[in-house]
Amino acid sequence: MTKEEKAQFDAAVKTEVEKIIVAHQQQFAQTLQTVMKDALDNVDKTNETLIAARNALAKELDAAKEERAKAEKEGEKMAQTYFEDKQKQFIEAARTELLRNLTLMHLEAGKTVRDIAIWLDVPKDFVENINQLIIHKAKYATNMPQRVYLAGNPKLRYVDMGRGGTIYFENQEITFDMWWEMAGGDALVILDIPTEEQWETRTKLPLERRTQTLTFIAEQIVDDQISGNGSFVIGQNVITFYAANKR
Repeated sequence: MTKEEKAQFDAAVKTEVEKIIVAHQQQFAQTLQTVMKDALDNVDKTNETLIAARNALAKELDAAKEERAKAEKEGEKMAQTYFEDKQKQFIEAARTELLRNLTLMHLEAGKTVRDIAIWLDVPKDFVENINQLIIHKAKYATNMPQRVYLAGNPKLRYVDMGRGGTIYFENQEITFDMWWEMAGGDALVILDIPTEEQWETRTKLPLERRTQTLTFIAEQIVDDQISGNGSFVIGQNVITFYAANKR
């Protein structure tokens, strides 16, 4: 890329990350608002029942409002802290989304895998996998007779917590967990995964099994959560999932 193109790309990544931050702040604020509303409703009901204690309850209500304001500030702080903890994953997801769309656009325009990989400064495998997706030959496409299976009776267990949650990988050897978040743009979900440096510590599995294990996990999620009609890109920090009807 030229310096100008790289600057435009970095600005687009920043915009996508800011969208993720806003979504999390809104989620925290909505949760806090619901909790405080329930608390204030209970105070109002008590006021109706105990008229004689109205003055005392009014003071409590003022205190509750102060607590609500404090909680809202804490919620914003929690959202910012949460983002900072997950910053690498969010940035990678935003970059993957933009690179994927640029790759699709240039493949559809007839550019070669090699030229695109050089221009975008990405591995050829990244471009080739997306090219296979276009021609419906990716491993996870529904018309393929075989997908990745692992020994040891592996399975996934899902915990849903609104816009995110945890996915547990379990087999006869080990158990490890990964958090997931709803994504933006064309992406549906991003899934936190151990990097090559973290892999053996987090999973207790040898590094040479990383690609096969992550592919199994991604394919199983597509089957379980997207009815088999989806695709994914495995990165360093995250797997990004897309619906089948998206480019």
